[in-house]
Amino acid sequence: MQSQRKRVPIILSVLVSAFSWAMMSLVTVFCFSCGLMIGMPLTLVFDRGRSGRFMHAITILWAKMILWSCPLWRLKVEGKRYLARGANYLVIANHQSMLDILIVLAGLPLNFKFLAKEVLYSVPFIGWHMALAGYMKVDRSSHESGRKAILEAPRWLKKGVSVLLFPEGTRSVDGKIHAFKMGAFKIASAGNAKILPVVLDGTGDALPKRSWRVERITQFRLSVGKPITIKDDGHGLEKTKDAIREEMIARLSRMRSETL
Repeated sequence: MQSQRKRVPIILSVLVSAFSWAMMSLVTVFCFSCGLMIGMPLTLVFDRGRSGRFMHAITILWAKMILWSCPLWRLKVEGKRYLARGANYLVIANHQSMLDILIVLAGLPLNFKFLAKEVLYSVPFIGWHMALAGYMKVDRSSHESGRKAILEAPRWLKKGVSVLLFPEGTRSVDGKIHAFKMGAFKIASAGNAKILPVVLDGTGDALPKRSWRVERITQFRLSVGKPITIKDDGHGLEKTKDAIREEMIARLSRMRSETL
């Protein structure tokens, strides 16, 4: 179970939430403008490989500014020592909330692509920036769309760009790490990439479902694990998947015991 976090008075929750959502709107418009006027020109001139690193840097700035704008939220990052300079990875993370991608963007100093629902790309400013940055879109109702996304990920890995995936496939409603699907591990094998296991905590109850109010003082935690080389030798991929999940479960348990 997720550890309990201190609730704030309703009036404070309303004031903080209103301020944070207003700031989020302003930050989003600002960062989209930066991407359009700075990121894209730099990409056209210097990023001939089209890795999207300039646009992603602006996305990281957006995520950090969003976290800064909410006084009730803090982020603690652990394990950055495992990141090799200039390396790229197939990043896998547990999935608790729609805030997960925000936390990974703010805490992980890598140029990476991630999957997002196709409908999000039509959202003003946020979706437009995602399209310009080259993040991968997927239509969950279309098998063909999913297949294309799976084929796109190894191409980014071969370009030296990391890829972030949530191998559980959907959000965990109880905060536990559930069974992993094989897709991410097959992509890592096909792209000859190391798996970077990232464990997230705190996002599950930071923003209640179907609510606009931030109700709790929350310290998000992002823990980077040791990169793991994938070896697809018969049943080796399945064993590697299970071993990585077990290590992430144990790490999440340790993280939660430290906050109790």
